[in-house]
Amino acid sequence: MLNEKTVTELNVYKLRLKKGSKWTIDARPVGIQNVKFGRYVEKADALKAMIELCRAFNGHGKIQTAKKTKVKTLGQAMDDYLSVQETKMTESYYRAQKFNLGLLKAAKFKNIKCGYWNIATLASKSEREDFRQFVEDLILNEGRSIETMFTRRKHMTKFFEAAAKKGWVDANPISDIKLPKKKPTDDRAPKVQQDFVAWLQTDGLDAYGAAYSKAAEKVLATGRKKYRKRNHLTITPRRLEIMMLLSMTTGIRQGELRALRRCDYLVNQQKIITRQAVKHGTKDFGDIKTMEGQDREIEVPFEVCKMLTDYLQDSKFQEYDDLIFPSTTGTPLRKNDFCEAVKPIREACPFKDKDTGLPLHFKWGDLRHAFASVMINELGANWIDVSESMGHTNPEFTKRQYGHYIEDEEKSKRKRDAAGAVLVNRKGR
Repeated sequence: MLNEKTVTELNVYKLRLKKGSKWTIDARPVGIQNVKFGRYVEKADALKAMIELCRAFNGHGKIQTAKKTKVKTLGQAMDDYLSVQETKMTESYYRAQKFNLGLLKAAKFKNIKCGYWNIATLASKSEREDFRQFVEDLILNEGRSIETMFTRRKHMTKFFEAAAKKGWVDANPISDIKLPKKKPTDDRAPKVQQDFVAWLQTDGLDAYGAAYSKAAEKVLATGRKKYRKRNHLTITPRRLEIMMLLSMTTGIRQGELRALRRCDYLVNQQKIITRQAVKHGTKDFGDIKTMEGQDREIEVPFEVCKMLTDYLQDSKFQEYDDLIFPSTTGTPLRKNDFCEAVKPIREACPFKDKDTGLPLHFKWGDLRHAFASVMINELGANWIDVSESMGHTNPEFTKRQYGHYIEDEEKSKRKRDAAGAVLVNRKGR
């Protein structure tokens, strides 16, 4: 039986190929039948493989390894790569990787889908620069934010680096992709303008109602079954209004909102209890994000309670443990349903960010931030109470996230007082 000490008896040498050269292992000195084992771009990778070779050797001149998959096209290489990675990654990360690689696979490079290109050709010297520029433009066009662009590049780079290690390409062809610089991370929650919140409850909901009616008419006119199978029209304007009001008056997280059951709504006490949350990127239930947020009781305003009670009376899901806001089949709503709901509101929004001057892009989390601002205005700097209401880990985190609300207000007050003092002095003259 071979051990790691006998690795020194194996030879690593360069195998000359028609195009380039690769490092391979000569196992004859120790009696292994496989004379040429592996082709590696880097010598260090070949040395690591020698260790694994020793571990896999059964002592009878045979190597217990799986046969290498032959790949020709980029699509085949991606499928082979993903089949291996599926068992090594979390479900959400695997889906993200598959999605981002799918964008590249379906994109057309020189009028041919990348999935049909010979992967070695894409990474060859003749095509490398053009392909790199193509992928860079693809990421810039497909990325809705700088963070998304970096995510796209990360997943694509991860694949090509793995392809280089397997010997499918000589080198990563997109290693030099340049993206806009990331802004320094701001550990503060964004401020939500009060006039923006007021607009959401009126014109924002009207914009969604108009978009919903248009989509409903399209479904009736076309009679397409695919629209009925999906939760395309699950979030009605009435349902959206209740969910928005509940979110901005309780500060409940989106995952917690999707997981609310009828038994979590205490009608007589006018409260809701957050017992669970829908896991990010799935329809599975899990624990609340923080221990402090688990099983917290949140008071609901009377008007919202009345609307919620009337809504539940009309629901077809009347069992004790049924979801309050389910899909058509009783399962949790998808995150994409929320994205589709806010899209027409976002497009109709007339407000701009006061700091950047850019259009406001409404996100569901803004409703939670709006609740936080109300809490801070009512409770002031009582960070313990604010933290409990928000379900945060500790008051220090709440202060770090929302402390600038009070700081900015104090600055404004000092400026007003200073301006007032100037006017008083002028009158004194």
